[in-house]
Amino acid sequence: MRNLKYLIVLAVLLLSTNLMSQISLPQQPASFSIKEKDISTPIIYIYNTLADYQLSDKEYPKQAGYIIEADKNITESGKWTFSNNINIWTLELVVKDERSINLYFSDFELEDSDRLYLYSPDKTVLHGAFSKINNGKYFATDFIPGDRIIIEFNTKRKTNNLPFTISDIGILVNGDSWQRGFGDAGNCEVHVNCIEGEDWQKEKNGVVRILLRDGTGTFWCTGSLVNNTKNNGAPYLLTANHCGETADSADYSKWIFYFNYESEDCSQPLFQPEYQSLSGAQLLAKSRSGTSFGSDFKLLKLNNTVPDSYEPYYNGWDRTSNSSPSGVTIHHPQGDLKMISTYESPLVSTDYYSTTPNPDGLYWMVYWAETTNGHGVTEGGSSGSPLFNPDGYIVGTLTGGSASCELLENPDFYGKLNSSWQPANSDSSGQLSYWLDPKNSGAQRLAGTNLDSTNVYANFTSDKQSVLLGNKVLFTNTSFGNITSYQWFFEGGEPTTSTEEDPEEITYNSAGQFDVRLIVSSASGSDTTEAIDYITVLPSIAPVPGNGTVVIAFGDELPENIKITAFSTSGQEVPVTISAKGDNYIEISLISEALGFYFIHLESENLSNTYKVVKAY
Repeated sequence: MRNLKYLIVLAVLLLSTNLMSQISLPQQPASFSIKEKDISTPIIYIYNTLADYQLSDKEYPKQAGYIIEADKNITESGKWTFSNNINIWTLELVVKDERSINLYFSDFELEDSDRLYLYSPDKTVLHGAFSKINNGKYFATDFIPGDRIIIEFNTKRKTNNLPFTISDIGILVNGDSWQRGFGDAGNCEVHVNCIEGEDWQKEKNGVVRILLRDGTGTFWCTGSLVNNTKNNGAPYLLTANHCGETADSADYSKWIFYFNYESEDCSQPLFQPEYQSLSGAQLLAKSRSGTSFGSDFKLLKLNNTVPDSYEPYYNGWDRTSNSSPSGVTIHHPQGDLKMISTYESPLVSTDYYSTTPNPDGLYWMVYWAETTNGHGVTEGGSSGSPLFNPDGYIVGTLTGGSASCELLENPDFYGKLNSSWQPANSDSSGQLSYWLDPKNSGAQRLAGTNLDSTNVYANFTSDKQSVLLGNKVLFTNTSFGNITSYQWFFEGGEPTTSTEEDPEEITYNSAGQFDVRLIVSSASGSDTTEAIDYITVLPSIAPVPGNGTVVIAFGDELPENIKITAFSTSGQEVPVTISAKGDNYIEISLISEALGFYFIHLESENLSNTYKVVKAY
């Protein structure tokens, strides 16, 4: 029944209007206003030399199709017509019996009056007008349904030369069920505009479907726009390194990025919804190949600024090593419409495809939960999708896993953003830090933004989060927007409040864990961020070295039920005696004659710390 439904979709799709828009002008081809008898379009039949192309059976990434190299003289078969002071060049390409085709151009150099269009023979699907704003060494266009595509070039110039070359033809292939793309996601998936996505409407606008090229193959992946500490809308896009792992700069220039490719509600539509796209990117950074060595991240910069009409959202990120207790991923399984999957149990730090916890692992292991409208998982095409924590910050990107609509209880694995941030011995081409923190602020996390100047976002970072009693912490404001006032609150700190944009150093004279809160305000509203137990203040210990008797100072008051143990360097427990005790300190003595190093461990409700001391005499 599902296959029949989508076969009907394909038949009706050819009667649909244009639903896709790359950066283009709202104009129509000149030929549309000319009587058909006054213009003829030559037809070229393309022999598909790769009709028996062996598709990859890998799910990550999911293959979408393949590329046919165009004859370098193919445009010579087109025909010029002059009408209404416009020179019109047309050519129809036919790749017999294919379901959908797209084109790749090189040396794309249109001038002021030039316009390029691509459309179906019945004129119901139109891409363009493309103009000089699309110029570049390479340019890629989206699919036209069916096996025929008409190319039309309009210019007011007197010329018989075309300012572009048709270099390749893309074929979108049929998959195991009906197709690879629209309508092919598993039946357990949940559309992003279901109730599960109500709290993720901002974040979803940063997530895009990717049609990538890698050699002669095309593949579906997912990626996300990502914010940087300049909050300047730089079109950075985060995905997985295995998406186009062997792609070169020419391939990246032909990638297509689909925005807002989603159902308007909670159901699978019969027809593809409206969406927008951009063509081309450049590689900025990627992880080391192999999941044992890298976290499988890739950072791109789109060749074009994302138009405001696309309503882009540059998602925030959290580079701490903290395990997120819950959250979602937003993705395009099988290259289908945008879906959302939910996790309700804490992420586990592991090695790739290992269920054994490893605090130093490069990946987050996640198990998906059943929700109101399904049990969302990931599939081929979801690769590179962002993993969000409850605050809406990206904490990882999808590499793979064994979860599916048939194996709902199996885990997936996301390369940690923390692992991708600044791997050891990496330069700018192997890390996110250089690109996402160009201010070198040291930010641990950064809010997302839609670049709306009327909004304000509160955020901060600090030079340290763990200090000894009596030491200072320097806080740096990383908020953005048209902010008119700041209110800082430092639990346990001195001073306890500040109204400065960047407050003075805060001194902590009490041991324990303390919250930090920042409220930023503008003429139109305010925003608050609160970091619970953000600063850990450890007791001080002295003298070191000494005679084996030390004083542990706790600041204002002594914690309740404190436990003190001591060990030699060989791990043998050493007895201790409490020789003095006050309201805010304890003096202890090691019961040992041997000189050398010892470890003293303190444990209470809010503290767990080990100190190294030296008994020197």
